[in-house]
Amino acid sequence: MERCSPRQCARQVPRHLPRIRRDDRRLRPRRPHPPPLRSRLRRRPPHPATVRRCGRKRRCQRSSTVRVSARIALEAALTLAAVACGIDDPLTAVDWVVIGVAADCCSLEPAFGTGVAVIHGDQVLVVTTAHTVAGSDEVSLRQPLGLAVPAEVVAFDPDRDVAVIRANEMRYGRPMSEPSTGAAATAVAWSPDVGLESFDTTITHLLRVTLEDIYIEDVVERRAFEFDGAITAGDSGAPIFCETGDVLGIVYARSRERNAGFPSSTPEIRPVLDSVTDSRADTGRCI
Repeated sequence: MERCSPRQCARQVPRHLPRIRRDDRRLRPRRPHPPPLRSRLRRRPPHPATVRRCGRKRRCQRSSTVRVSARIALEAALTLAAVACGIDDPLTAVDWVVIGVAADCCSLEPAFGTGVAVIHGDQVLVVTTAHTVAGSDEVSLRQPLGLAVPAEVVAFDPDRDVAVIRANEMRYGRPMSEPSTGAAATAVAWSPDVGLESFDTTITHLLRVTLEDIYIEDVVERRAFEFDGAITAGDSGAPIFCETGDVLGIVYARSRERNAGFPSSTPEIRPVLDSVTDSRADTGRCI
């Protein structure tokens, strides 16, 4: 039996049989296909800062740890930014004690106003106008960054048109002092669309006004003052500050004939602060 060379033997193989070569790719073991990108991402452990709790319907909620850490980081950033601007105590500055007030009243939309945090004894309380929170079931405070803080009305006086709100989040406030004629002042107002707005003004007159209460039922006398400035209908409760940052009063009305506003002075606010109790106050009926 004659032996043939490999080249001659390859020629003698029938054409219908496939030739087998060492470099044939069919003889090499195939590598498994990599898993899809989605499955690979699922196998990786989640980042600790974005831990979520998911239900069957994939409704995810961020854990409370993430919310607390984000809140602490935000407060630290704001404090450092204020210190960099040269403010010794940034949380007691004027812009940090003026806050928005949202009251769920008789209408479908909440009633908005402005409030200011004042120091009364060892407490920090928010003062606003009574007609803003009249007939309200729930009240919340809106910080300059838009964060809503739960609160409750603890004093309500429809004759003086002053209401006092307590919130655990408010820890810093400003002292109060009485106004004087011709003194320079600053008015600061809050609105849900613009936020905080301020303008410089001058106290023109000290007044003792005779007018009706917020329900237009009784005639009362109120100590107030007048200042120059364009006040809109939504600026109720806007505080007036003196040059040292003390609160002189809160706006309760404006003049439609000229650019002037009328705030209740601090002698009208202090009796309402003294009537604060630990329980929630009755806010009367809607206006």
